[in-house]
Amino acid sequence: MQKIMMVFIFLFTGIATVYAQDDTPHKNESVIKIAQLTQNAKLTDLIESPDAKWIAFVKKSNYTIPSNCFYFSEKGEQADEIWIANTKETTKKLLVAPHFSCKDVSKVIIDPHNLQFSPDSKTLYFETSAWVTSGAIHAVDVDGNHLRFVTDGSELRVVQSGRYKGNIIANQHRYRFKGNTPLGSYDWDWLFTPTGKRIKLYKKMD
Repeated sequence: MQKIMMVFIFLFTGIATVYAQDDTPHKNESVIKIAQLTQNAKLTDLIESPDAKWIAFVKKSNYTIPSNCFYFSEKGEQADEIWIANTKETTKKLLVAPHFSCKDVSKVIIDPHNLQFSPDSKTLYFETSAWVTSGAIHAVDVDGNHLRFVTDGSELRVVQSGRYKGNIIANQHRYRFKGNTPLGSYDWDWLFTPTGKRIKLYKKMD
């Protein structure tokens, strides 16, 4: 896995020589083909699945964000979309297209980021901008089915091992009240099931 990602870095930075220990010509050819498939990807949002079969990445779409759709987008700005490449077959496909459901920010998908695979490599989680004080977390199966909103939050992490393997951690912005009187807000990490059901407080933040 590290070798593949190192080669990506070399190729994306314009270094022509493909280096990896114990490479074969066929392996080099496959790595170059995958790098070509992920051309124009945002390197900050390029991730390989735990089983090394998939590489998910974000790139600009051909769709312009409606001017009245979202508070942070600039006029004429193009939305991002998620693609996925099959490293075994060296093919790629569009996984998540932009969604301009402008009246429901939990469904708006114009800037997917922080992509993370589930431990079994069958699900891809990602964040989007949503509310002023919070982002939204979504999930989609790697075959493109079952795109769904999971929960509000940011700083997404998918638990890869241990007791809570397969669950997710998200930071949520919440408010304190005494009766109807607001007492301020706080941002803590919470543990959730893959469907967004809260399990417990994970960590209090200062």
